[in-house]
Amino acid sequence: MKLEPVYLLAGPEAGKRAAFIDEIKAAVLAADGGPAEEHRLYASDVGVNDLLSLLRNGSLFSSRRLVEYRGAELVKTKDELKALAEYLAAPAQDAVLILVTESFYAEKSLEDAVGKARKRTFYELFDNEKPRWVESRMRERGLSIDSEAVETLLELIENDTADLEAACARLALLFPEGSRLTSDDIEAALARNRQEDAFSLFARMVEDEVAWALETLDAVLADRSGGAVQVISALTWSFRRLLKLHALLDGGEGFDTACLKLGIRAKSLQALHRQAVKRYPRPACERIISLAADFDGHARSMGSVLERPLLQLFVFGAMAKAGKLELA
Repeated sequence: MKLEPVYLLAGPEAGKRAAFIDEIKAAVLAADGGPAEEHRLYASDVGVNDLLSLLRNGSLFSSRRLVEYRGAELVKTKDELKALAEYLAAPAQDAVLILVTESFYAEKSLEDAVGKARKRTFYELFDNEKPRWVESRMRERGLSIDSEAVETLLELIENDTADLEAACARLALLFPEGSRLTSDDIEAALARNRQEDAFSLFARMVEDEVAWALETLDAVLADRSGGAVQVISALTWSFRRLLKLHALLDGGEGFDTACLKLGIRAKSLQALHRQAVKRYPRPACERIISLAADFDGHARSMGSVLERPLLQLFVFGAMAKAGKLELA
């Protein structure tokens, strides 16, 4: 690939983004004969002036620096946008700047300074693409997997391809080549070993221990794989599915049949939703979904600085107040 001094990587699909960054690293290795000196900075912690200082100072250890600047959508002030645009007009030739945003767009002046040719947008896989993707990855590792096992895997690992890739790699270590995996195999291998994420946070919220839920929230934020908007979005999805389950049950469906209609096949997830139905009645689900919409608006306007107390308040409002929380 042609090596550029700057890239803007947009969109929520972390797995595809990570693969593209690996391509950049490989291009640096091919061009320089050695790896770049790598840095990962966050716009919520490091301002543009410090970023530019790093880019303009030469490296003592490598011929090139590769700087990943996450949260580029937070660069909004006139002075910072101007400083960054001036750098992009004359970038350091011994550095590669990778601006990362999980949104689809950064500020227009920044997009214009980067240029369309140096922007990549990474969209999430559609739901109907994920089963084929999983089956393909498993074949590459010498394993096969039945359709119910694929559904169980997608229930337990509900994030992007980076998480699915890690799960497939873990399964390849646990099962001998040539194995055909079933739903029970997937659940036994992954259910107890999954990393904390917004979906395990939902499970903690169902289990009705506020302190435990807040600890899980801290683990999710510490991983920095997603911010407040992504966490709220995932929790909203979980409560919407729970609301659909309530609707089916109220319409006379049996619990097992209702779960199957919603694609809830894993035994552990069925048990969780049986508990969730009791923990959060239908009116509570409706209030929590409405509350989540309010918090989503606040999260987008406040940025990442206040994401922890904002999410803590949302978890408290959902668990202790059943969504009966007024935001001033």
